[in-house]
Formats: sequence, C-alpha cells, structure tokens
Amino acid sequence: MKLFLHGEKARLSMSCKKSRSMKAGGFIIAIISLFLIYFAFPGWVFSQETGNEQGEDKEKDIIEELETYSLKELLNVEVTTASKRPEKVGEIPASVVLITREQIEKFGYQTLTEILENIPGLYYTDDYTSKNFGIRGFWTAEALKNIVVLVNDIQQTEFLGNSNLLELFPIPAEAIDRIEVVRGPMSVMYGNGAFFGAINIFTNRPAEKGKKSFVSSSMGSEKTGKVFFRAAGKGDDFNYSFNSSYSSTDGINKPLSKMGNSPGTTMTTKGFLENSEKYFNFSGTYKNFLFDSSYSESHKGILSLIPPAEDGTLTVWKAFRLNFGYRKELSKKTRFNAKFLYFMNQWTFDYDFFVVDNFYGRQINGSTGYRAELNFFYNPIPRLQLTLGFNYNHVPEITSDYTVPAFGLNLIHNHLAKGESMNTESLFTQADYKLSKKFKVVAGFRLDHVPQYTFEKQIGDFNTGQYSFKQDSYLYDKVVFIPRLALIYSPDKKNFLKFLYGKAISRPSFFQNLDPINNPDIIIPQLTPETIQTLEMNYTGNISKELSVSLSLFYNILDKLIFRTLLVVNDTVVSYHANVGEMATSGLELTLHYSPVKEFQLEFSGTYQDTNDQREGFKDIEPGYSPKFLGYMKASYSFNKNVSLALTGNWVDKMEAYWDTTLKNDNGTYGRRIGDPVDGYFLLGANLRVNRLFGTNLFLNFRGSNLLDQEVRYPADSNNSLLAPRGTIGRGISFLFTLGWKF
Repeated sequence: MKLFLHGEKARLSMSCKKSRSMKAGGFIIAIISLFLIYFAFPGWVFSQETGNEQGEDKEKDIIEELETYSLKELLNVEVTTASKRPEKVGEIPASVVLITREQIEKFGYQTLTEILENIPGLYYTDDYTSKNFGIRGFWTAEALKNIVVLVNDIQQTEFLGNSNLLELFPIPAEAIDRIEVVRGPMSVMYGNGAFFGAINIFTNRPAEKGKKSFVSSSMGSEKTGKVFFRAAGKGDDFNYSFNSSYSSTDGINKPLSKMGNSPGTTMTTKGFLENSEKYFNFSGTYKNFLFDSSYSESHKGILSLIPPAEDGTLTVWKAFRLNFGYRKELSKKTRFNAKFLYFMNQWTFDYDFFVVDNFYGRQINGSTGYRAELNFFYNPIPRLQLTLGFNYNHVPEITSDYTVPAFGLNLIHNHLAKGESMNTESLFTQADYKLSKKFKVVAGFRLDHVPQYTFEKQIGDFNTGQYSFKQDSYLYDKVVFIPRLALIYSPDKKNFLKFLYGKAISRPSFFQNLDPINNPDIIIPQLTPETIQTLEMNYTGNISKELSVSLSLFYNILDKLIFRTLLVVNDTVVSYHANVGEMATSGLELTLHYSPVKEFQLEFSGTYQDTNDQREGFKDIEPGYSPKFLGYMKASYSFNKNVSLALTGNWVDKMEAYWDTTLKNDNGTYGRRIGDPVDGYFLLGANLRVNRLFGTNLFLNFRGSNLLDQEVRYPADSNNSLLAPRGTIGRGISFLFTLGWKF
C-alpha cells in the first residue's frame, strides 16, 4: 500500500448552496457597503491623523503594516536561505521569491497552501488524501519530495518517504512573518531532496516597528473557524515570539458521482473530509543562544481507494521539533553557528472502507532522530566570502506498521533492524569572489554520504514475539559529489544578470528500499540517488521607475529517476521501484511588477514549462500532472493608510493523469493512464483589509476565494484511481471573515 506517504488537511472552504450569482453578488455588496461607510463616516470608522505623538506612532505602525516589496526594492533585501548567511537578493546565485507579512495581510491568504499556490512555478494538487505541489513541471506522489522545506531554518523532512508532508507542519498564515523561496538546485547547501530549491518559512521575525502581538478569530464557509494568538517582544539581550492556533472545518461537499464511474451513487464527500489542527511554536534568542520549538497535531478525514462504510477514514498527524543553537563572532573576519535538532513525526490511519462488515484497518508511520550542523563563515579579504559546513543526521527509528485483514495485510511491521540507524554525513563549502565591481563568481560543492544500514520486515504479532521476519540492507554507500557554479553580472545597482549551473540529488527513501524484502524471489537492482542538473539564466532589474522585471530561462535534466517497473515471473506480475527514468524540462518564468503610484501595485507572472519523458517507449507520452502554462496575478490598492483592497488570480493549465506501467490492458500489454485528463482552471480571489477600525487597534479582514466558482479538478493518482478516476474536485466559492486586535 502507498497511503502512508499521503495525508490531506481539508481545505478551509465550501461550495455554497446558493446560486453563483447570489454568492458573488453578496460579496460585492459587502465590499461596497464597507466603502460607503468609509467615505461617509471616515472619522467614525477609522482613526484620523493628528499631530500629537500618539498619532505619529500610529502612522508609523500603519506604514509598517501596509509596506510591501516590489522587485525594485527586493534587489537590496537580505535573505539567508540561499547561502545560510545574509546576502542581498540581487547577488544570490539563484532566482528568489520573497513573501512578507505585509503581503500575507494585504492579500488575505487563509492558509500556507494558499500562499504557496500563488508563488510562480508552483501548482497545487489534492487527491483527498494528501496535499501536494508540482514544481517547474515536475510532480512526485510523495509530497514536496524534491524541494527542501524549512521553518525558522529547520528542515521539515520526514525520513520514511523523504518528503515534506504539509500535514506535519500546519503553520497558520497568521504566524508567518516571511517566506523565502530560492529556486534552482540547492543540494550544495541542504543536501538530499533540494532538486528544485528551498522554501524557508519564518514565524520568529515580527516587524521591527509597530505592534508585535495580536489575537484574532476567523469564521467562514463550511463552518470553518479559527482562533490565533501571538505574543512577541524584545529586550537588550533577548527576543521571543510565541504562536498558537486552533482551527476546524467540516470540509468540502462534492458528489462522488461526478468524480467516478458510478453516476448512480448519491454519496458525497460531506462528513468525510473534516479537519482540525493545533499548532504551537516558541522561538527566542538570548545573547548568542538560539532556541526554537514547535508542536502540531491534526485530525482529518480522507477519502482514498474505495468509498467509506461509516464515518470515513481518520488520520492523526503529530510532529514535535526542538532546536538549540549558538552563534559567535570570533573576529571581524570569522564567525560560526552551531545547531542541534531533535525531531519526531508520526501519522496514523484508521481505515474505513466499504468492503466487509466491521471493517478494520490501521497504519502507523513515523520517524525520530537528531540533526547536528556546524557552519563557518570566513571573510579573509573584502572581495572573498568563504563558507564551510558540516551536517550529520542520525535517524535511529523509522517505522511503518499496518494491519488491514480484508486486504491480506496482517500485522506487518517495517522498521530498521535492532541497533541500526539511517545516517547522513555531509561536508560542504562555497566561495563567493568579486572579480570586479560588476562581476561576481560563486562556486561550491558538497560531499554527501549515507553508510549502509539494515532493515527488516516482521509478519505476525510482534508485541508477543510470535512473528517471522526478513532482513535486507541498503548497500549504496558511495560518496556523492554535488557541484554548484554561478556568474553574476551587475552593470549597476538596479540590474542583475545571473548565469547558473547546479546539481542536486534525491536519495531513495526508506519505503522505496523495502522492495527486496517485499519481493524475495527476484533480484532487484540496488537503488541509487536521483539527480538533476540545471542550467539557468536569470535577469532581475528595473526597466523604469514604475516597471520592474524578473526573467528566468531554465533547462533541467533529470536522470536515474525512480519509477515503479514490472517483471513477469512464472506468469505473475511483480512490480518494484527502479532507477529507470530520465526527463528533460525547458521553461521560462516571467514576472512584471508595475507601480505608477505607491498606493497601487500590479504584478503579473507567467510560467511556461515543457517536460519530456526520455525513457524508451515514453517519448510520445505526455507526463502526468505537468501543466504547460501557469499564470499568476496580484493587484492591490491602498485607499489610505488604513484600508486596502487586493485581488489575486492564478491559472493552471490542463493536466494528464499518471501513466502507470503496471496496469494491464485488454490486449495483454501493460501501461495506461490511471485516470482521465482534467481541464485548466482560473482562480480569482479578493481581500479587503481594514486597520485601525473605530480608531482602535482592531483590524478586519474579509477574504473571498474562487469568486467565479470555477470547477477545479485535480488528476487521479494511485490513492484514488478507483474512487475518482475523473479527478477529484477542488473547493468552490468560499469566504473567510477575520477580526483581530493588535497590542
């Protein structure tokens, strides 16, 4: 079974019962009413500017709240994700997207998922089991397996599937101060899985000015509710931030007949996709010491494989991370930082399938371990920056237990053998050298090593010791060399041209390495790391005072990709994972930012990507989940320092379902689509933001999503090909109302 790699927090949305026109009309009337109140009674609703000290302080706070970065301003903003030290965006050897707290508030993003699906190059998929994203035309069944996700510089990877399951870090949008997205191979800095870059989510960087703490409450479609609290502060030697949130929703209500091949059924998704989430995060620094901890817990319903019998399948996701750090400036030229992380991830499935009476099935998955990292930064001369780092991962516990008697799966326990651990040892370095005022060269490499480890499969009651077991070992322990090279040309401080080359790896996961003990009668080749090599040219600059441009041309070569393949043994078909894939993707990303006046911001982004499967027999088969065109739009207008209206839009082109080589056709051949193709769709959203409501620290936010009530479909995958071969349906029109208080 494959379900352990997936899970899905129900989206905070609904398909309303009223007609589309009434829904859209109600939203427009609400906006118009608020505007009329503002223009008719500005002194009553919103605070007036005064010359006193209190009024000046309020104005500073409001300016801080509504400030946003244009591409022009972005060039001089410092980020840390690309090289693990502060450097200006224009000088980073990669293309960068920055999302600020002010943008999140202005556009009214409801969830982390909604933020990510509005980042150029990313597109969302939802199979009612797991939420996932494709990146630059490439998609994997394991959620975000080929991009590194960090929270406050802490990697979120779980080690059973080497993925970044969003259910294990359900960060509320209100807690996010900033997101740094670095696109392109980042394995030199972050090692395994950084095929397409890194996403770093910060919850511990409240604004320097203005109110740092607030409380809010939200209500919306599908009985969605959320409460959020933040407390943050700073002193001479310390600062801290605490975020906590609880949310719940009934989930979307869609008829299964529109997704499957049984049009007569009356069953819907109602009552099967509920979701509730708890999230806590505390971060702080004291002098040179750093501390970060987080705990999350989600209870959510999923739909997979076949229709449910009673209450549906329930999943529970738990994650805990505790990080300690120390940083020190040894001299004017040398400094270092050290980090130590403990992590625990666990997710449980209580299955409910319409198969037999009193159906029982449970699966428990998880990983626990430690990570240590040491980074040195040396600046021997003004033109040269040297970075040297060491990373060590120690994972003594990886497990996948399941028992589903109706499917012939009885008390199966996959885990590391006693006394074994899965470790990763890495050494990396990078040099940044300014050849002149206009030219800069960046070169680096990483040496990555995973020693051999042994795992086993137990069948039987392992609590009482009545079981049999099989063992095997992962033997690929070669040191992998990962290079990076960039040349950056800046004729002036407003324009940057970057020529980039990078390589990245994605190692086979623990789950993929289990195939030899699952198929003991055949010889299965040892899996090796997948690789990507990227050539990219990026230009970021200012065409005029009002217009800024970012353009990236990229070409990706993906090799040794791990796919399911099949072998016929004694008229029996056996499938297993193997390094059989090769793909090439060429693409273009363009962003235009136009701001004729400070109050008005307009941004258009577009991505074209063409992915070709280079395997023999697959060159004429369109890759699944790979739209050719993606489009994004953002527009905002600030009526004054207190009121703003913003629009968002994104277009996702049509997609094919996955081509499964293990499926048998009527003519005896193997290989076909796992489901039907789905059409493209356009999502339009709007947000009204009001600060200083009634002259107080109250703020109001009113967000509408999918205002055109477009039917959104995501292609079927192996989790739901029987349940929804025509594709799962996304959320319809939905609203979220938030009221909060800053203090």
